[in-house]
Amino acid sequence: MLPLPFKIIITIFSLNSLVTASIKWERFKFEDKDAFILMPKKHSELNIPWVFYAPTLRGLPNERDEGWMINHFLEAGIAVAGIDVGESYGNIEGRNLYSKFHNFLTQRKKFNPKACLLARSRGGLMLYNWAANNPKKVKCIAGIYPVCNLRSYPGLERAAPAYKMSASELANSLSENNPINRLQNLAKADVPIFHIHGNVDTVVPLKSNSGIIAKRYQRFGGNMQLVVPKGQGHNMWEGFFKCDELVNFIINCAKENKVKPPKAKLLWKGGKFTEGPSVSSDGSVYFSDVGANLIYKYNPKTTKVTNIRPSSGRANGIIFDHMDRLIACEGANTEGRRRISITKKDGSIITLTDNWKGKRLNSPNDLAINKRNKLIYFTDPRYVGNEERELDFEGIFMVDLNGNTSLATKDIKKPNGILVSEDGKTIFVADHEIIPNGSRKLLSFSIEPNGELSNKKVLHDFEEERGIDGMALSPNGDIYATAGSGKHAGIYVFSHEGDLLRFIPTPGDPTNCTFGHGKNQWTLYVTAQSPRDGETRTYALYELDLIE
Repeated sequence: MLPLPFKIIITIFSLNSLVTASIKWERFKFEDKDAFILMPKKHSELNIPWVFYAPTLRGLPNERDEGWMINHFLEAGIAVAGIDVGESYGNIEGRNLYSKFHNFLTQRKKFNPKACLLARSRGGLMLYNWAANNPKKVKCIAGIYPVCNLRSYPGLERAAPAYKMSASELANSLSENNPINRLQNLAKADVPIFHIHGNVDTVVPLKSNSGIIAKRYQRFGGNMQLVVPKGQGHNMWEGFFKCDELVNFIINCAKENKVKPPKAKLLWKGGKFTEGPSVSSDGSVYFSDVGANLIYKYNPKTTKVTNIRPSSGRANGIIFDHMDRLIACEGANTEGRRRISITKKDGSIITLTDNWKGKRLNSPNDLAINKRNKLIYFTDPRYVGNEERELDFEGIFMVDLNGNTSLATKDIKKPNGILVSEDGKTIFVADHEIIPNGSRKLLSFSIEPNGELSNKKVLHDFEEERGIDGMALSPNGDIYATAGSGKHAGIYVFSHEGDLLRFIPTPGDPTNCTFGHGKNQWTLYVTAQSPRDGETRTYALYELDLIE
């Protein structure tokens, strides 16, 4: 065998011995560039799992910051390696050098042909661009506030010289040189991604880097998880470098213990259009079947489903108040009562409201209770039903427990799922039109002292995809939203700022969701289409056990 044409000068020493002497660094010159390898004491003889780290500028990585992560990788039998390609900003020369280094490590050092990439800051440009050229050589990508967008950092003017282009030439070649424009092949190769990125990062802004990656990668069918520490920027906060989720993600991928998303467990099927799950104080799950004009009760102890309201008034969203009374949005269409009703503990049903200023409601859809001011907020669109409309808009209303109804806002096109934040200061609502080029957005509003809504913000735009139907707040305050259709059908997890944190697929198009209580607080109940069974497909109730 002919020797490989690599230029290598090797020295071995311990770096940062004042901090720790536990890590032995093999530092050497490769193609006249500084490179390093960290070998675990115990490892396989062939196909050694490894982490490809970037950048190695100015002494990175080092034991002071990355030492905790590195030790966990080494203890797991995973090597770590990297090479300084200079301030490449992900240019072609840097990518080519990465490929040579990868060949050296896989052929000479017997490293696994597939690397786990770990990008910190500008290392994102370097590793993502190399990964986009070599998706079959990548097991996973992890990032600590990684740069993924040349426009965001360092900017095209500053990056252009590294690419031997003018800024305008670089702008015209972003499809070949900008990570956020090069994700499709990685998604096709089923490369999982994990990022941790602070929400107040002004150097590498979250939304224009990891935020765009998360949104686009999901649309390509890729699997990504985003962790967003609140109040953290582009800094040396310990939580970035001692992140159990990041380290476990890399170790699992390196050892090919692929972490699969939670699987939906089918509890019941046979509905015409299930919706509005809500959990009562005893843990029972109530849900509506809009198509069948029924409300069901699922008992987790007996696993039995019973019909508790045979004529529901086309109930859609339902919720329990502090007295454990069932409050329902009754819609339009045949037998629809177009009201907010309360089913008392004794089974009697009363109307809380059915009008605003004497005009009948359109078709109440979903509701949420503000614990701070005891107001019930409900959305009032019109999707179906030929009943004559008395309101010339589709808005969000608020009603108190005495039935006094006020308009919260009509600054929305077709409101659907709705939530109130735990502190009672913010409303989250789905604007979901089903017409071509319609609004399919996750919005937020500030709640004014009088209960009215203001300061509308667009948190996420689903564009051409099916938007959000129903939503739930998780125990840690994240928004779990049911949206998407076909391969995009599932639970979209958002931060309060609209960052897409995670996507959990469902067997069919989902309609709504809710969390359990107490020991079941991380059990998510979901109404959605049933699994395809031959030519027949109904609607169903599922549960997902989410580990937090």
